[in-house]
Amino acid sequence: MWLEYLRIAWSVLRGNLFRSALTIASIVIGAFSIVLMTSLAESGLSTLSRSFEELGGSRLISVWRKNPESMENKQASYSRGLTRLDPPAIKNIPHLLTTISFVSLRHKPLEADNGKRLPGDVVAADAEFLGFFKYKLSEGRGLDDHDLREHARVCVIGSELADSIWGEGENVLGRIVTFSGLHCRIVGRLQKIERWGIGFGWEWNQVLVAPIDTVADHESVMIETGRRLFMLTDGPQNNEIVKRILNAVLLERHHGVDDFSIFDFAKRLSGFYQVFLIMKVIVGLLASISLLVGGVGIMNIMLVSVSERVREIGIRKALGATPADIGRQFVVEAMLLSGFGGGLGAALGMGGTLLGGIVIHHFKPSWQTHISEPAVTVAVVSAVLIGLIFGYWPAKNASELDPVTAIRTNN
Repeated sequence: MWLEYLRIAWSVLRGNLFRSALTIASIVIGAFSIVLMTSLAESGLSTLSRSFEELGGSRLISVWRKNPESMENKQASYSRGLTRLDPPAIKNIPHLLTTISFVSLRHKPLEADNGKRLPGDVVAADAEFLGFFKYKLSEGRGLDDHDLREHARVCVIGSELADSIWGEGENVLGRIVTFSGLHCRIVGRLQKIERWGIGFGWEWNQVLVAPIDTVADHESVMIETGRRLFMLTDGPQNNEIVKRILNAVLLERHHGVDDFSIFDFAKRLSGFYQVFLIMKVIVGLLASISLLVGGVGIMNIMLVSVSERVREIGIRKALGATPADIGRQFVVEAMLLSGFGGGLGAALGMGGTLLGGIVIHHFKPSWQTHISEPAVTVAVVSAVLIGLIFGYWPAKNASELDPVTAIRTNN
């Protein structure tokens, strides 16, 4: 029986092809918007999550200087903020895998040995910095413990910064860059790296990394006040343990002055993902407005269809069709119309997501394209439900027509 309903519905809709196409336009646009916008949002979140996870994600903990909230009267008696002796004191904390120390100096004036001057991001760091942030070398070497002990005047340069100073493809090993009165010899060049949507105080490929103790000889105040610690735990479930012990150790070392702040990426990422989910739902709801507009169009066209087929309805009732049969027929037609529009819009949305992903990937190679399967399901199911809801009233009108009166009509 239902197959017969579908056959008749398809025949009717195909007989009014242009009118049917105009009717489902809003449904197509609504489904297309839901799938495209939600999928692009999910792709962006996936790309951002991957960038964070490559660095440790929710296993990251950061510490930096802040104004104390307790024992402030003792602050003047002791050094403020984090010092060079803090990292060795906390490296043996249980569940702590890696600890690095660095200071980011944004937009420092740089002068190269070819006379070119431009601003760049200088990072004064320890030997583990490059490995911690997953930098790879394209030539030369990185920093080592010997460089820090000897206060060596060496540095490692980012790919784009090197190209900006000496030109693309030029050998930069042994060249000299000067900042803050420090003449720094380049011993390594970094490969270009993609970190979409995240930053910790420097541009990933516009960076100059030098030993933190060497830079401290020329920028002592900046180093002592801007020092940051980054730590990697063995699992986010142990972050709380690490933070409690870390807080106790630093308070003891700083004589009870809480002149530091501890940042747990696990909690912040969880909150960020919840906010992002809410935004994704809001985007989907806004896009679904077109589905409601399409539902009004379907109701209108189905009412027109009922008025055009009054005589047909009367004949079918005279031949034994029940009011329920007539009602189901028109409901099926409305659901087929909206369901086809939803399916077409979802397919176009998937195609648009793939095409958009290709374009974005050309400019951002780290971009990950994801088609949101829940969005596709919601778009199609919502479209079918729209047909059911907005097709009910025309179907009810059709089922209540008097067969004798209907047969006598000229329609």
